[in-house]
Amino acid sequence: MTENLWVLKTVHEDHITSLIDSYQDSLTEYYNYDSNVANSKQIKARDQAIIIDKKQILGYATIEQVKESIGEKIIRKCPICANTTIAIRKRKLPKYRCSKGHEFEMPVEETKIVNKYSAVFSSFNLINSQNRDLKQLRQYYINKYNPNMSMQRLDIDALLLFDISSNDSTLSSITPDEGYTQKEAEEYTISNKDEREVIQRAIKLRRGQQNFRKELLKKYNNTCLITGCKITDILEAAHINPYRGNQDNHTSNGLLLRADIHTLFDLNLLGINPENFRVIIADKLKGSEYEQYHNKILNIDKEDISIEAIRKKWGIYKM
Repeated sequence: MTENLWVLKTVHEDHITSLIDSYQDSLTEYYNYDSNVANSKQIKARDQAIIIDKKQILGYATIEQVKESIGEKIIRKCPICANTTIAIRKRKLPKYRCSKGHEFEMPVEETKIVNKYSAVFSSFNLINSQNRDLKQLRQYYINKYNPNMSMQRLDIDALLLFDISSNDSTLSSITPDEGYTQKEAEEYTISNKDEREVIQRAIKLRRGQQNFRKELLKKYNNTCLITGCKITDILEAAHINPYRGNQDNHTSNGLLLRADIHTLFDLNLLGINPENFRVIIADKLKGSEYEQYHNKILNIDKEDISIEAIRKKWGIYKM
């Protein structure tokens, strides 16, 4: 079966208006939609997706599975023509205007039963900040580009914009609900025992460990320790000592990092000196956008972090 490439438009929570019910997407984990959305029945497992918002390209993902359920949705319509494409006007009155030009005080609301879908990602990668212009995708739309559609099919060659081949292999897949949710132990101790067949699965598995991530979001006030980024959709729970089993999901073995910084940390292109918590970047990152974080000292309480884990990771980084 041929895999398709889709562009999926997400709306950040802080941009949700009273006309739009949030689908509560998780940028790095899943994309939610329903049967009222065009192409909702076309997306399938193993399809690939480029994730965008209204302003830029955010990343690309591989869809592991599509979950389906039944639920309710509030449909808001123009009271004159029943058009569902409605804009809120900040300065003009009446407040609402539909795409056909009708103006009105309030839309009509109707509750419908719909099929709800969640496209669960087996992998997600951020797009380089220099390569996020939405206009470069225009030539790859299978059908004519429609700014009002949330899900549109692209020619597979669009992946070449980001140096991705449609045949690129990924790590063995794992779904977000496969994460560890058990309450952590009183004290974290490093174990060299490998409780998984493939340690590399950690890069995938990290996105499924919901409880571990939630605890780190709370601990570090929804802020990346290195960049200061506060966009929770792209903040990930990074293991200092690589994930090998349940005992490694202890918050003292965790750092809250922006997704791209997390990847650099996992690949030992960025290290943290255990003596002073100073960030050191690899030579190949010198001259890049990441050089601004070189020599940055992290504000970490030594009582809240496993110095042993930091020291071990630092030793690997220096090799």
